[in-house]
Amino acid sequence: MASIKKAVRNWIYRTLNKEESPIRQHFALIEEQNRALQADLSRLSNQLSPLGLLPLINEELVNPVSVLHKNDFSLLICNEYLHQYHNKQKTKDYTDHFVSYCYEAPAGYANLGDYIQTLATELAIKQCVEKDSTPVKFEQVFRSHLTNHQGGTCIMQAWYEHKSLTFLPGPDTRPIWIGTHFNADARNLLNILYNNSEYRLSDVGCRDKSTLAFCQSMGMSSYFSRCLTLTLPKRSSEDTNGAKYTYVVDCSEEIISLLPVSLKKKCRVVSQRGFRFQPWQSCETCRTAAENLLEEYKKNAKLVITTALHCAQPCLALGIPVVFVYPVYNYKEEERFSSMDGILPQYTLQDLKDGTVVYPEKAPDIEELKKAILRNLRLSLKTELSKEELEERNNVRKFVEEYNIIN
Repeated sequence: MASIKKAVRNWIYRTLNKEESPIRQHFALIEEQNRALQADLSRLSNQLSPLGLLPLINEELVNPVSVLHKNDFSLLICNEYLHQYHNKQKTKDYTDHFVSYCYEAPAGYANLGDYIQTLATELAIKQCVEKDSTPVKFEQVFRSHLTNHQGGTCIMQAWYEHKSLTFLPGPDTRPIWIGTHFNADARNLLNILYNNSEYRLSDVGCRDKSTLAFCQSMGMSSYFSRCLTLTLPKRSSEDTNGAKYTYVVDCSEEIISLLPVSLKKKCRVVSQRGFRFQPWQSCETCRTAAENLLEEYKKNAKLVITTALHCAQPCLALGIPVVFVYPVYNYKEEERFSSMDGILPQYTLQDLKDGTVVYPEKAPDIEELKKAILRNLRLSLKTELSKEELEERNNVRKFVEEYNIIN
């Protein structure tokens, strides 16, 4: 109970720290209820311990669901977001700059794939809107703090998120939903938000088909956008010819042990998910590391073998041959990787054991897909579309969804 209370309190104070916060108003009541509950359970434990029920009582004392049911907590979070949203006033023009994501990493380990995603998104925006005389301006904002941010246009290209709605923008930030993934927690919170308010998302470009199915089940206008990391420019033929190494990225020892011996002769093992940085270093350190890693892939990677989405897709866009293997987690991960459907085979650990994995010498050509994803972004950024542009946008989105060079 102490840990859950501390986590809730820290979350309130760090991200939603106004005195009129609905969660803060409820928090004192929750603590009072908790004290009363613990007193009641303590009395019960004295009466029931002879019956052998003391372990059950002790378990109940530390069970956060006893004090605040998970759905009730989710509802409070949704109310908190709506409170912040409706009490904000538009203070900045969202047309003067773009929001660019950085990421919290309290344990001192960052996922460089997140920053590769940010770099790819920024570059895609520049390709769509930048003019020679007016470079695009970006403002760095933590992905989980967008509710408290003011101003700018934000491409909602990201994975959202654990037990918070603070990734949803306030009314003075314009969201463009492209490359969006909602995890199970975000889906639960959005479901509660929809059932308890008039708040609605629209024109949601889903990175994967599981998110698309969820959005459609909620009645959101949505489509399959794939991911902006697929739009990175292809490397030069000089870089391709000079590449000599196999990069094994975020792969377990078991996966590495199953790779052909010939690929291990010139092999570099990399961890994108576990980049270590010191507390005094900033997000810029991680961003620079991601830039350097992309440059290393571009110059040196003859083949990339990975379990990481934001390694496989950027390398594919760069024109590097890629072998993607599903990561082994405790939950079904395959649904997250459908943005690669039709452009890259997706293997399992069992395929490695069976020897059925094909190690390509040449990357597939996805330049037409890149053009379509960028054209969709360009049209989605426009505040008004003519009838012809609207028809073109619909055709482009259909092309992106149906694109298939495997079958």
